[in-house]
Amino acid sequence: MSNRIRDFQNRIASTLLTLVTDQRGATATEYGILVAFLATALVIGITAFGQALNLHYQNLATTLSSALGIP
Repeated sequence: MSNRIRDFQNRIASTLLTLVTDQRGATATEYGILVAFLATALVIGITAFGQALNLHYQNLATTLSSALGIP
């Protein structure tokens, strides 16, 4: 009976040690945060670029309309 208890304790200790030292979950979380940050930066950058491009084309259209005398 003593061997069974010792084996059970060793299995529990081994499992706990594996849970404490396993870094796969932490790495996956870090990559997830990195991907979320990059996606947010991309959306903000593309939105800002799109707004600037829209403003540029509006100014171009206004300039051309004025130069051609189109109301």
